[in-house]
Amino acid sequence: MKNYMSNNGTSYSLLGTKSRPVVVLIHGLGLNKNLWSYHVDKLKENYCVLSYDLFGHGLSRRSKEDPSLLTFTEQLYSLLIELQFSKVIIMGFSLGGMIARHFCKTHTSMVKGLAILNSPYKRTSLAQDAVLKRYYQVKEYGPSATIDDAITRWFTVKFTKNNERKIDLVRSWVLANDTDIYSKNYKVLVDGVTEVIGLEEMIQCPTLVVTADQDYGNGPEMARSIAAEIANSKVVIINGLRHMALFERPQEMYEHLNNFLAMIQLEER
Repeated sequence: MKNYMSNNGTSYSLLGTKSRPVVVLIHGLGLNKNLWSYHVDKLKENYCVLSYDLFGHGLSRRSKEDPSLLTFTEQLYSLLIELQFSKVIIMGFSLGGMIARHFCKTHTSMVKGLAILNSPYKRTSLAQDAVLKRYYQVKEYGPSATIDDAITRWFTVKFTKNNERKIDLVRSWVLANDTDIYSKNYKVLVDGVTEVIGLEEMIQCPTLVVTADQDYGNGPEMARSIAAEIANSKVVIINGLRHMALFERPQEMYEHLNNFLAMIQLEER
């Protein structure tokens, strides 16, 4: 993918024909736009596909303000305005799913479809404590402190064993983050959930909520809770996978996303 740099310091890739429906892809914490590498080539056949690095990730600059959901929302808004995209479909993974919801409630008229993948809802006190503990580890020791635990939570044992190069690639993405900005971005994942719950009537567009049955931090109960707040929504639970379902079994995830996109196009006719 060819990388471009926006006026606000966002590294992005734009594939497909600009006259076609625009699909925006938002990666998760500590990752980058290459997370979507298995999906963009197929999506670009029928859509204009915009993937980008969040502030403080990949090739994008750090945000001038402290990282927050609002900061990330306005990053995307500025990018869309610069590219002259007034109506988009947003697909966000994990932290990206939080940003997608925040963007949708903040810039409602710009979103005609929303896909929320493996993203959190209100956590139990035990789960919140676990996320907070990882934040403190990252703050003191950097991304290397939690990467092994992350790999275990993100991928199945079989995939990890049989795909060493792919695991090493994901590991390299996370370890490339600077400790100070990574911890600040991590804090958004810890605290930002409260900003994207209670969204009844704020999100009106067609919405797909996807997770995996073994994604214990962002599992089926959370997916159903997210969808319960959105009238025009559908939940898909993928069996036998963990957090990084879209990377471990990309074809299956692509089929769900493509069917959702086709449904939006059909409804618009």
